[in-house]
Amino acid sequence: MITLAVFAFVSCSSNENKSKIQAEVISLDNSDLKDMPHFELSYLDGTPFDSKSLEGKVVFVDFWATWCGPCLFEIPSMVEMGHKYKDDGFEVIGITVQSGSQEDIQPTIDKLKMDYHVLLGNDEVMDAFGGIYGFPTNFLITREGKIYKNFLGVYHDKHKVVEKDVRYLLGLETKSTEIIG
Repeated sequence: MITLAVFAFVSCSSNENKSKIQAEVISLDNSDLKDMPHFELSYLDGTPFDSKSLEGKVVFVDFWATWCGPCLFEIPSMVEMGHKYKDDGFEVIGITVQSGSQEDIQPTIDKLKMDYHVLLGNDEVMDAFGGIYGFPTNFLITREGKIYKNFLGVYHDKHKVVEKDVRYLLGLETKSTEIIG
């Protein structure tokens, strides 16, 4: 069973570098969930990262860019959520794309205190996730490595929706609910 909900929000288009209003959150019945693609990327310093290290964890994958205002707006709530649920088996992965060199990206990481995994993305990993058509684009991954939800853009109280879903996937709540305010 596929459930599709559409909400108004703001996202950045990589093609036009301007804000757009559109949204899509896709939630699928567990039997229909797709596997998160395997990927190998690197941190800004060149240290390799393998997505296999995420097995058994609930993961929030955030495709973002340094020039994307909505991306930068939502990052602090993801930093906070990463701290809050880390001991429960939750990880945040930031995949930066179209953002330049390490020297271009590091000041943003420092300013926003992004102490989770920040990786250099590429077209291959964006394609593996089904294509990224705006920023931020996020994927919520189950402990079994399945894509539970896909979020495009930022909208009012998105962090509350994500947190409820994270709590549900971690077994801290009995039902995942969407509250759009």
